[in-house]
Amino acid sequence: MPTRARRAGHQEASAGEDKICGDGGTGGDIDACGDCLRRSGSRPPPPPEEPGVSPTPCPPTFSDAAGGGTPFSVNLEDENGSGEYEFDPAWMTFCAGETVTFTFTSETEYHTFEVDDLDIFVEVEAEDTQTFTFTFDEPGEYQVVCEPHRWDGMLGTIIVR
Repeated sequence: MPTRARRAGHQEASAGEDKICGDGGTGGDIDACGDCLRRSGSRPPPPPEEPGVSPTPCPPTFSDAAGGGTPFSVNLEDENGSGEYEFDPAWMTFCAGETVTFTFTSETEYHTFEVDDLDIFVEVEAEDTQTFTFTFDEPGEYQVVCEPHRWDGMLGTIIVR
C-alpha cells in the first residue's frame, strides 16, 4: 500500500498504536494532522497570533452602500481530487452586527457549509459557486462543518467579536 507524506510534526506509531501529533520537537506550528483530526472530529488549530498585535476594532458600520454585506470568499477545497478537504480560510472573524455576503466556491466535489449554532446550511455542488448573506448578532466562537467531509477534517471556525 502506498504511503502518503505526513505534515510536519506527525509521527507514525508502531502497528496498533495511536498516531501522535504536535510539533514533534520540530518547531512546527500544527496541533494535529488531518488523519488525527479525522479520528477525533476536532477543529483545526487556530491561526498563530502575531506578538503584540491586538485584534482590529470593529468599525461602526458594516454594510456597503448598496445595502449588501461585507464580501467574503470561502473556497471549499479538495485540491485536484487529493482527498485533502479544507475550508480556505478555515478561521473567519467578524464583528457582532456585521452583515456578510459569503461566496462559496466548490472545487471538485459537493460540499456543505454548516454552522448549527447559527442555523446556517449552504450546499454547493461540484465546480459551482453559491452566495449567502448572514448577519452575525451574537459574539462567540462557532464551529463550521462540511458534513460529507467532517471525518476527513473539513472543519473551520467563525469568531464573532
